[in-house]
Order: sequence, then C-alpha cells, then structure tokens
Amino acid sequence: MSKKFQFDDEFDDGFLDNSKKIDEVGHTNDSEFGEDAFDNVFDFHSEEEDTMAKRKNKKKFQWHWWYYLLIIILVLCLAFGIYILIKSNNNGPVYGSRCEGLVSVSKDLITSTENTIEEKYDSIIDMDLSIECRTLHIDIQFSEGMDTEEAEEIAEETIKTLDDLVGESKEEGNTYSNLFGTIDGETQYEVNIYMTSENSEDFPIYGTKSVQSDEVTYTLATVVDEESAQKALDTLEDDESEEE
Repeated sequence: MSKKFQFDDEFDDGFLDNSKKIDEVGHTNDSEFGEDAFDNVFDFHSEEEDTMAKRKNKKKFQWHWWYYLLIIILVLCLAFGIYILIKSNNNGPVYGSRCEGLVSVSKDLITSTENTIEEKYDSIIDMDLSIECRTLHIDIQFSEGMDTEEAEEIAEETIKTLDDLVGESKEEGNTYSNLFGTIDGETQYEVNIYMTSENSEDFPIYGTKSVQSDEVTYTLATVVDEESAQKALDTLEDDESEEE
C-alpha cells in the first residue's frame, strides 16, 4: 500500500493532543498559557499607556527659549527694584546731590545735646533735634508762661552745645563755628527753630539762622514786622515741602 502524502504543517493526532486547547471564552486549558498570556497582554497595554502619557506630559511642559528670556528680564527687574529701594531707604526724602559736602553729625551727638539742655532747664517739657539734609531743626516745648528772652537764650545755647560737640573750627569773633557756615567752599547747616508755650503771648516763636549770618533772628506771635514773620513762615513751609 502506498503511503499517504502529508504536508509537514498538517496536524496529526499526536500534535493535536499536545496542542493547547482553547475553551469557549478564549482561555487555554493549560494554566501556563492562559493566565500568564493575558497578564502579558495587559502589561503591554499598560506600558503603552504610560509611554503615551509621558509623551503628552513632555509636550505639555515643553519649554521654549523665550521662557528663559522672560525669567532673565524678571530677575533683572527685581534686582533693580531692590537696588533702588536700598539706595533710597534713608527714612526721609531723597535729596540727591544737594546734601553732598556736608560735615557728618551723628545721632549720638544730637541725643547728647538734647539730654544736656533738658537736664539743665526744668522749663523744657519736650525737645527734639533733627537734621534733614542742610537744615538743623530745633523744636522746643516750654512750660506754661515761658519768658520770651529766656526761651531764645535756651535755643541759642542748644545750637552752641551741638556746635562744640562736633568740634569744627571757628572764625575769630564768630559765635558759631563753620559747621553753621562754610567749609572748603561748601555751605553747611542752616537752623530752623520752633518754640511753643501755653498762655504765653509771644509764642509760638520762630527762629532762623542762615549760613551767611552769625546771628539767629526771631519772629514772635505778637509780630510787629509782618514781612519778617511771613518770611519765617515761608522758610518753614519750604522745608516741609522738601521733606514730602
């Protein structure tokens, strides 16, 4: 009998017996190829989804060159703002070059002057000295019924006390040193005085001393010379506007 011709890939009974039988729901009866096979399929899809998500995230957070340019500009603006803030932070108005060339008067010397005068005169209720650019301000509140001449003497003694503590040279015959005049061609400090006292006819009293004069001039509340009084008030208003 002749042999039946059979293709190599044709299944025989033995091969069928050894093959993996698929049940009705698509699972193999062999546990090795059933559960593991589907796990691998799910793992494949999970990795594919992760890859797609990463690509989306990468596109979403992609940086452009102008982002860096914008950050650099913001940093420079912030640095410039901090620089201006530091330079202008002097707890007062910005005077620019107007205050250059002045002899420095420390806060300690001002405080020492205040303490010296207040301890010496019981008639002083409150005293405040301050320097703003080229002006020394002296504000004194006296007790009730203060004598006008005595108040003026105390104001001038206050100027002299600070003057002596700073220790600048003095021209022969002058009452005040060059601290309230000119040093090396640079004008120094002018003085504005404001004194108050309740139930005192001449108060408030305004006093001024310019760098061109060695004397302090006063304007009383009971003014005789209206023109001088207005000049004193204008000087005080000018100083206040500069402070603002």
